[in-house]
Amino acid sequence: MGRDRIFPRGRERRHANVSLGTMPKKKQPVAQYLLLGLLFFAACAYQVGATIAAFPGFLLSDAARWPFIPIYSHGKPTAQFVTPQAQNAGIHERDVITAVNDRPFTGLAVFGDAMVSKRPGDTLDFSVETPGSNTERTAKVTLTAFSKTVNWALAAVIMLKVVLPTLSILLGFWVAFVRPRDISAWLLIGVLLGLSNLFAAGTEGWGWGVRDIAEFYRAACNALWPLCMLFFGLYFPQPIPQNRAQFWVRLAKYVLAPLLVIDVIVSVVIRVGEIESFTSISRLAGIWDRLGSVPFWLGLIAIGSFFSCLSFKSATASSPDTKRRLRLLYTGTTVAMTPTFLLIVIARIRGVPELEQAFPEWLVLACLTLILLFPITLAYVIVVQRALDVRVVIRQGLQYALATGGVRVLQILLSVGVISLAVNMTVLHGNRPQKLAMIAASIFLVVVMRRASERLRKSIDRRFFRDAYNTEQILAGLSDEVRSIVETKPMLERVATRIAESLHVARIAVLLPQNGFFRPAYALGFAGGPQTELSESGAAIECLRKDPEPARVFFDDEDSWVNSSLPEGERRSLAQLEPCVLLPLAVNDKLLGIVSLGEKRSEEPYSGTDLRLLKSVATQAGFALANAQLTAAIADEVAQREKMNRELEIAREVQERLFPQRLPPVTGLDYGGRCRTALGVGGDYYDFLVLPEGMLGIALGDVSGKGIAAALMMASLQASLRAEAPRAAGDISGMIARVNQMVYEASAEDRYATLFYAQYDPTARRLMYVNAGHNPPIVYRTSSKDRQLERLNREGGPVVGLMPDCSYGQAEITLASSDVVILYTDGISEAMNRSLEEWGEKRLLAAVREIEGFCAEEIITYLIGAATAFAAGAPQSDDMTLVVLRVT
Repeated sequence: MGRDRIFPRGRERRHANVSLGTMPKKKQPVAQYLLLGLLFFAACAYQVGATIAAFPGFLLSDAARWPFIPIYSHGKPTAQFVTPQAQNAGIHERDVITAVNDRPFTGLAVFGDAMVSKRPGDTLDFSVETPGSNTERTAKVTLTAFSKTVNWALAAVIMLKVVLPTLSILLGFWVAFVRPRDISAWLLIGVLLGLSNLFAAGTEGWGWGVRDIAEFYRAACNALWPLCMLFFGLYFPQPIPQNRAQFWVRLAKYVLAPLLVIDVIVSVVIRVGEIESFTSISRLAGIWDRLGSVPFWLGLIAIGSFFSCLSFKSATASSPDTKRRLRLLYTGTTVAMTPTFLLIVIARIRGVPELEQAFPEWLVLACLTLILLFPITLAYVIVVQRALDVRVVIRQGLQYALATGGVRVLQILLSVGVISLAVNMTVLHGNRPQKLAMIAASIFLVVVMRRASERLRKSIDRRFFRDAYNTEQILAGLSDEVRSIVETKPMLERVATRIAESLHVARIAVLLPQNGFFRPAYALGFAGGPQTELSESGAAIECLRKDPEPARVFFDDEDSWVNSSLPEGERRSLAQLEPCVLLPLAVNDKLLGIVSLGEKRSEEPYSGTDLRLLKSVATQAGFALANAQLTAAIADEVAQREKMNRELEIAREVQERLFPQRLPPVTGLDYGGRCRTALGVGGDYYDFLVLPEGMLGIALGDVSGKGIAAALMMASLQASLRAEAPRAAGDISGMIARVNQMVYEASAEDRYATLFYAQYDPTARRLMYVNAGHNPPIVYRTSSKDRQLERLNREGGPVVGLMPDCSYGQAEITLASSDVVILYTDGISEAMNRSLEEWGEKRLLAAVREIEGFCAEEIITYLIGAATAFAAGAPQSDDMTLVVLRVT
């Protein structure tokens, strides 16, 4: 495999192809270039004619000024922008023109033909009607010469009718010739040609045939502009993400766009038709006139959608570079267009057809001149901000001219110089030192020219391609840079972006292992993202793992490793990436990732120097990726611990809320409870419930497990007890059975709790109780002479929550004054010292005998202190909970 990686055996000009058969040479876009050539010729020819028509006083010696501008409006030819001379002759704004020199005014070409042969001082006869009147009158207009006064208004008009169209045409066609297959480039042409044809050019006077073609071109560019603006906003510089604005994108494509297409067709037909014959398009124009302002507002919505798309993509873009380009484009185009659009909308609302008739001339020209910012902004964003990758073409052309071509020129010049020198030396009879001096001068001149050419090439690279003037320097700097990046995504983005910029690679994908497959984790230049996946146990990964060198990919070579070593399924999956080189990212023989490099934009093969530099980058990127993965693993571990700590904190807070916050007073009873958890969150639970008729409910439980699950079960147990206890009356065994059923239904199968529940009647000093699998409480009869210790273990049943439909037995005892009832969990009796010896029941009973005369709180403190003293600082695995009832 290694031999066709570094030394491709004369296959330097072969590249990866998405097919698995022979790789055809990339076809030149001949059809696109032909269409571009024809369109460019039409644009230039029209612009030359439009410039002459706009400034005949400066470009034509004997041109006569038009007395008015004829337009076809609402089924009649009318006069607009009437000159003072025509007004003096009796022609006014919006008058209907019926004839010119006794020739019926059947089309705009009638007026154009009449003006072509006229010179300043000649006259024209017009038949005119006032709107709303059928009375026809005659007006004889003496034509005048154009004014040649130079002022600020003329400068503004030159900017609008010469500079703006010229800049738009050059920018649009330059980008399209560089990227003839890019839909964005064609949409850019549509947008810019629309800008270059904002103003009429008097095509009706251009002569038969030419005027129809010229008007068709102008009308098409003008009518297509809103449609191109709409789709340019959707696709430039990247398509709008449909998953985030699917409804609006579909509405634009399938509703607004078809309506605009209809408007384009109808508008072009009407404008071309009115040149030769008003009658031919009168019916269609009448139908369109009845729509009123609907086409205008549709176009305005389409143009506004362009700005909406830019704003949306700027807000949702993930790349900072993309955000910056979109913000620049949005700001520049908004400043360029907004003032003019505001004037147009206001004029439309006021019912005035022309801006000059609604606003002062200086305001209109100032707003229109701002439109020049539109192509300037596009040029800046495309060329400087690299919204479209076109600078590389300039760079390659200049490098070829100054480097490869320059060397050949120098070789030719050197050959010619040597021949000339030989001839001169033969013809002239100079001495030997003179001959040697001439040879040395020739050699010196060759060296100087070569160095000057190299310096000029580098200077151009530095000035116009600052981020790509030295591939070796950039990739070497990248090797140092990636070592300091500890996050995976930024590191992958940085590596892919810098490789793409320095080597001008159109498509790059970085594959990382995920669930047994290497899948794309970051990609550049793919529409929608590649769906490739390569099995970690597959042949391709095994080849790259065994020999982690940059691997060239030749799908058209039967002997290449991709054809000889890979099964068809893997080849097809790999071919989706269109790779020319696969760059393994490995550390200590462990393959951490793969970088797939597509074809260079220059279609040049990857050189040996490229591969050596890429290997250096891959080595550092591999270490950076390993560090990033280790950092991510540590961050995940920290996050997991933080999550666990937070869960424990939540459980502790829940548990603390479950314990009684205050003790309701009970006549003749001193009582209290305390829980000391072993690990922050325990499974012990105690509660005191106020019951009807002044009785007190006492509950002590030990829930299985710890943490959130135990705390939630404690909450369920408490809620069930508090719901059922007030209704139990004397049947606490039935109440515990119902509690058991509720806890069983609300908890997992392996969750249960031991529970001791008692109900104390202070009037009769009677304690009824049920023991559900809990440690039997201790009753210390200090009222008796022999100080008896009893255990409450006569009745009970199984633990709660483990089995449904359990039955329980209840019992009762009568207490006397100074008797003490001690309820405890096994954390008390099973407290251990460092020798793993338990405190035990015997020591607990012995300690109980020492509590005589203590109040409830003192008893709790004493017993917990005794157990703690026995443990002598040994860590405890269970909670210590005590509830003490002392009859006073």
